[in-house]
Amino acid sequence: MNGPIRRVVLVLGIVFLVLVVDLTYWQAIAADRLRLNTRNPRVELTRSGQERGEILSADAVVLARSVPDPLEPGAYRREYLYGSVYAHVVGFSSALFGDRGVEAAHASLLRSRRDLTTSGILNALLGDDLRPRSIQLTLYHQLQATAARALGERRGAVVALDPASGQVLAMTSSPSFNPNSLVGTNAAVVWDALTESPAGPLDNRAIAGSLPKLLTSEGTITLDELDPRSALGIATRVAGSGQDGLMMRPYVTARVFDADSDQVSQTDPEPMTDTFGYEAALPLYGESWPLVVGGASEDRPVEAVGSSGVADTGAGELSAWFVAVWPATRPTIVVAVVVYPDGPDGGGPGRAAAASVGRAVLAAWIDMIPTSV
Repeated sequence: MNGPIRRVVLVLGIVFLVLVVDLTYWQAIAADRLRLNTRNPRVELTRSGQERGEILSADAVVLARSVPDPLEPGAYRREYLYGSVYAHVVGFSSALFGDRGVEAAHASLLRSRRDLTTSGILNALLGDDLRPRSIQLTLYHQLQATAARALGERRGAVVALDPASGQVLAMTSSPSFNPNSLVGTNAAVVWDALTESPAGPLDNRAIAGSLPKLLTSEGTITLDELDPRSALGIATRVAGSGQDGLMMRPYVTARVFDADSDQVSQTDPEPMTDTFGYEAALPLYGESWPLVVGGASEDRPVEAVGSSGVADTGAGELSAWFVAVWPATRPTIVVAVVVYPDGPDGGGPGRAAAASVGRAVLAAWIDMIPTSV
């Protein structure tokens, strides 16, 4: 064989070897990475058919679950049993629009890992439990439903906190949306309407921004991350002033359970790095007044402390806020309400509406606890 032919054979051999190595890498070694790439539209289509674990309230009410898809045998679709009531906290899992809220924060736990990926097959062979896990939140269903109902169609938000632990007992924002409409046949039309709406129904006004660390037990939340004009920011600061300045990290994920309902992990109360003295709360408590609140279903007048005011949202409008603690000493709950009134000055009906919403939430809490408290 002469020199030129040998060189051609050598080049062809090298090219063939490169092709074999390249195909082996992309089809075997990098297959999972490509399959899981967020820009791969097949990812969400595949995940949407996987079973996901339940999301539960603090009092074990099922908020979200997977049900068999009647249109696709062997696949599942997500069902949100209380629609708009938990939309901004629970969020949604959509094949077209991805995950949001708790559904996004805990997607790796909630989603079944039974698939045909290399890692999935290896985990199955090693005997790992690939079934989806369930998440229990800190929100109480009765309190959450009351907050959503009391807020109604008003633009605003409600947050209720346990000042001793930082648990978020209720969190709702209005206007809201029905997450079930984002997993149905008209999801694209609904999504366009939601994203184009000037009312911003997808925005969580309770936190006035994105705060993913609130949804998990990871990371440290600082005071700077809590907008002082938001319901969560007000509630956290007031809660800290009632705990000698010690602010607890607010959180909404209480526990994680495996498919056999055995607890896998739980979130423990954690102090924030910031302290917040009573003097710093004076602008909130500055015009505080005694508040008599009775339970909704029984005559139980109790002493609480409430305050209301008007704040500049920083977006060219004023908001009316209300905050209250109960009992007046060593409170078990802090309720903060922010309402964006229709009037130009943010006063009058706006402050009255915020106080009315806050009273309703306090009354619901009183009804939930023993009469001896």
